[in-house]
Amino acid sequence: MSYNNSASSETLISLLNNSLNTIKSENVNVDVNENEMIEELNPEEKSNLIKEILELQEGLKALIQRTESVKNDHDQMQSGNQILQTYINNLMSSDVLSSANGSKKEG
Repeated sequence: MSYNNSASSETLISLLNNSLNTIKSENVNVDVNENEMIEELNPEEKSNLIKEILELQEGLKALIQRTESVKNDHDQMQSGNQILQTYINNLMSSDVLSSANGSKKEG
């Protein structure tokens, strides 16, 4: 899978923020009066409400999976960066040692 991690992360954050704003604006807290209102809905309205809830749940599951995927990619890249940094440090130290040994032999 090839994608720009920062753009993907920004998109994911944007989606999460939009979802949170939607949830906040819709007042998710359900009290007894709202339960009674749900009970009074006709079957078609209940069905539509259930479909919407299921769609939102699926969207949330997709966001969670995407978050885990991005986290795994980040962890892999961080591990790769650590390996590269160790390799570079080893090359630099061996180069410094080689230069120092070469200077001693010439002098």
